[in-house]
Amino acid sequence: MTAERPRWLSPSEYPFESRSKEIDGNDVRYIDEGRGRTLLFVHAGPSWSFIYRRVIERLRTDFRCIAIDFPLSGASRAADTYRPTLRAASGILDAFVRALDLRGVTLVVHDLGGPVSLDVATRMPDRFVAIAATDSFAWPLAARHPRVRRMLRVVSSRPFSLLNDVANIIARVEGMPYGAGRGLSPEGRRVFLAPFRDRRVRRAALAMLGDAANDTAFLARVEADVQVALSDRPVLLVFGAESPTIHEHFPERWAELFTDTRLVIVQGAHHFPMVDAPDVVATAIAEWHRDRVTSSTIAPRLIPRSA
Repeated sequence: MTAERPRWLSPSEYPFESRSKEIDGNDVRYIDEGRGRTLLFVHAGPSWSFIYRRVIERLRTDFRCIAIDFPLSGASRAADTYRPTLRAASGILDAFVRALDLRGVTLVVHDLGGPVSLDVATRMPDRFVAIAATDSFAWPLAARHPRVRRMLRVVSSRPFSLLNDVANIIARVEGMPYGAGRGLSPEGRRVFLAPFRDRRVRRAALAMLGDAANDTAFLARVEADVQVALSDRPVLLVFGAESPTIHEHFPERWAELFTDTRLVIVQGAHHFPMVDAPDVVATAIAEWHRDRVTSSTIAPRLIPRSA
């Protein structure tokens, strides 16, 4: 159903109709724009669907574009009992996909949206046909990326969390030009930062980053199940040339997990290529989808869950 737009959510900066779905007592906000084959945009880290807005504007003429904000992000509100973890976000997304009865879905994932959404896709692989990953991952960080894991542990530590409570550091850093803030007008920056006025949102963002560093069992299960249930899906990899994930060889790991990958390196882009170069990213998704997804037939495969 449609939902009342928060006062801070400027139509000029976020030109979509706000919708709402009640899931386990949470008011989950999302957008559902355009017609055509379904693209489901998922970001589960310290940001929200705002980062996809310019890409969605370009793709909604040819695709149905759905973007979800998890509880304690964007305009979504959380039940008192909700605790932000990768597993909890996976549960929300699972219920969301079933509630909207989404089928023939191409995932468009960023950052922590990768493991969260792929965990859901391995439970119902018959609903998902392809994956477009923008600076994301789907495996444990400890062994392959110890520096990334250490950084996540630092920013999710109690001392940093207390400082972030006061200064809103993570959101402000993301709002800078090398984060999600490239090309933002003063009004755009205000809208992007607005949800983080709530300290619960600030704490949730850091809790998710800490979970990505520490819940190795969840990430290992996702990695294992992906190789069984989804390895034949077409995958588009979109990474910023200046992102640290390039130096950590994230694209190479994706290519090991999936048999059909296409890599697009966005020159001049950082961790948010969809913000830095929305025309490039939208074109890459549309062309890849036409070439590798629209013409393919994915046979459903149901698998038992890993322990």
